[in-house]
Amino acid sequence: MTTRRTVLRATAAGAAVAGIGGRAASAAVPGLAGKTAVVIGSGFGGAVAAYRLGQAGVRTTVLERGRRWDVNAAGTTFCTIGNPDWRCAWFADHPPLGLDVSKTIQRRAGLIATHAGDGIKVLSGCGVGGGSLVIGMFLPQPRRSEWTQVYPADLSYDEFDSVYWPRARQNLSAATIPADVQNTPQFKGARAWLQYLAEFGQTPIPIPFAVNWDTIRKEMTGQAPPCHSIGEGPYGSNSGAKNSVDRNYLQWAAATGNVTTLALHDVTEIREVSGQDKFEVTCRQIDEYGTVLSTKTFVCDFLFMAAGSVYTTSLLLTSRARGGLPRLVNANVGKGWGNNGDFLVARLNLRKDVGTAQGGPGNVKFIDSQNPYAVASMAWESAPVPSWLPGTTAHLVTSVAPERGEIRYDAATGAGKVYWPYGVMETTSEKAARDLVTRLWWKTEGSKGYLFNGLPDYDRGTGSGLGSANTWHPLGGMVMGKATDFGGKSVDYPNLYCIDGSLLPGSACLSNPALTITANAERCMDRFIANHS
Repeated sequence: MTTRRTVLRATAAGAAVAGIGGRAASAAVPGLAGKTAVVIGSGFGGAVAAYRLGQAGVRTTVLERGRRWDVNAAGTTFCTIGNPDWRCAWFADHPPLGLDVSKTIQRRAGLIATHAGDGIKVLSGCGVGGGSLVIGMFLPQPRRSEWTQVYPADLSYDEFDSVYWPRARQNLSAATIPADVQNTPQFKGARAWLQYLAEFGQTPIPIPFAVNWDTIRKEMTGQAPPCHSIGEGPYGSNSGAKNSVDRNYLQWAAATGNVTTLALHDVTEIREVSGQDKFEVTCRQIDEYGTVLSTKTFVCDFLFMAAGSVYTTSLLLTSRARGGLPRLVNANVGKGWGNNGDFLVARLNLRKDVGTAQGGPGNVKFIDSQNPYAVASMAWESAPVPSWLPGTTAHLVTSVAPERGEIRYDAATGAGKVYWPYGVMETTSEKAARDLVTRLWWKTEGSKGYLFNGLPDYDRGTGSGLGSANTWHPLGGMVMGKATDFGGKSVDYPNLYCIDGSLLPGSACLSNPALTITANAERCMDRFIANHS
């Protein structure tokens, strides 16, 4: 049960270890002396868990199935959207996104994994740093009005607003686009978006981004390899401008001396140790071609699941099906999964000069409160487009959608699989998005040009194209207050924690979820440490 005393203890513990930018010296927690932990996954949630465990003196091993992506000075660490190769995809035959998705590539340990669910396709990052390596690092904060519609009172908006969202922004060095950057020729598209919003009668809301704007300035002056200033970034940050968690939390975790991160270690099964509150975690150490180099088993006192909503839940369901987690019986495991109400749209052949090779990752969004289909207001963001799509802008439209799917164990594949029953029908978010993009189009463009929102111009069964049958923002499966408590602890296992997007109930409230995943991981770790102090 969450009490005022628990909250105060947790907040005090968090303040003690946070420091400036989160980098305080390690302070061993007595109740955790001699304990060990395994963290599965190294994205936003896993990186926070690793750092806070390391600070508390817990010997921690982070298992990441992807490889390390150390940015080189030549700017050739990652491939580009315009010229994709094996580096863009996790053991796939074709690139996961872009205009050249039919291109054949080598099957190797690339950056983006594609989960082909039943009715939806889910994209996620693979590598030390997880999803932070590939997303645009948009870090908007939810509004109170939507938050209280989705989240129970146990997850206090005031607590997130005063402690955890600010801490996450600080530690990820998030900042809105500087005026001098937005006024450069490379950001012509960003300025055009402001003009469109004015014509549509909407108020622009600046978005914080976890990027180093000084590095982006260097891109534009030739002092750093061009990447974000020319519309690149989804396949990785070749200039190093992205403040991905391998550059902050995971470095701080390693500096404690208590944390080891093992790349190319693909977890296959979790088993409880009979008669003990411990787990055995089995993984395959692979090379970048998928060759199994060895099989390893790690025994730990605490297990933190941070592989993302799909893979965290899939691992738990698979381990239960194989007999490794017989006490994982809560009926809510796998439930409450959603796509964050996301809808992708492209506007083509625009009358305004939006430029080519548009600078990014973005600048502002607006919130529409006049939609007849939306359960709540809607947010619309603009994102840059590389040079191969002139006269085009891309957008993410988000609503607070009520639809939820689930993740089920699929005996045919021996793994968890997303079941999204709305893949053959129009969802609330799709109806709302259609209404919004149509209103904006006719107000600002009229009959000139055209929209491509992927509906019905894409295959709903496979989830190809745009629309909402694809998502970067999978949420749910181990939802707080359902399959876990409000600190992320499993209802069924007292030493099993989830610390990633699986905890969020299908929606981040008109926002990209990275900020809230990071903030919630900080909150959960504060409570974990306070409960063992």
